[in-house]
Amino acid sequence: MASSTFRSSTFRVVPAVDKAARLLAELSTPEPLGVSELARRIGASKGTVRDILMTLTMHGLIERDEDARFRIPSRDLVSLAGPRLTALMNETGQTVILGVVRDGRLEIAARSEPASDLHVTAPLGRRLPLDAGAHAKVLSGAEPIGYDDEEYLPGVRATAAPIVDARGHYVAALLVVGLKDSLDLRTLRRIGERCAQVASELSRSIQGPDGQRARSGSAGRASVPTMHAAQPRA
Repeated sequence: MASSTFRSSTFRVVPAVDKAARLLAELSTPEPLGVSELARRIGASKGTVRDILMTLTMHGLIERDEDARFRIPSRDLVSLAGPRLTALMNETGQTVILGVVRDGRLEIAARSEPASDLHVTAPLGRRLPLDAGAHAKVLSGAEPIGYDDEEYLPGVRATAAPIVDARGHYVAALLVVGLKDSLDLRTLRRIGERCAQVASELSRSIQGPDGQRARSGSAGRASVPTMHAAQPRA
């Protein structure tokens, strides 16, 4: 709603921008909304609302889920994860990555790398496939903890755990990645369990107080075909 200052000033309201701002305000709640509901709330046609929503999606201001409902991306996840990534990196001595599912791939949204000369580096913004690696095994719903023993990259081992939103959707993955020579399989298994604990904490943080109830009806939904995941051989 415009303030009294804006109401009394002289300017021309741009209808499309006004509708976009009102849509963003409606999408500020955690629950995603569909075109029909949003059109009803702002009193606009469904065609107009859909066009505005798709334009906002194109610019990354909102996102569309598999149920064709829209929401503002959980950008707070990156800030929430920051201290945990650093703590896990210090604890394990390995590179820790937060990957967010976007457009059918896993995008590296945050990372914490050790100060050692020899470690795995993870460029921000790089997108990984969802059908290979430790993250694929958890985002498919096949395993709660994924392990990768040089399957995705030669000489590299990794473990991953999923981050789940209030609707039970796999929206991100937490990974710990290290060079084979500095990460034996027994240690990898131990790190995997710790990684899962931190991922669970992040899931609860983004779900809010009603998250567990919301998940009960939709847990296990995945973005990629199911893959088999095995424990690393000691």
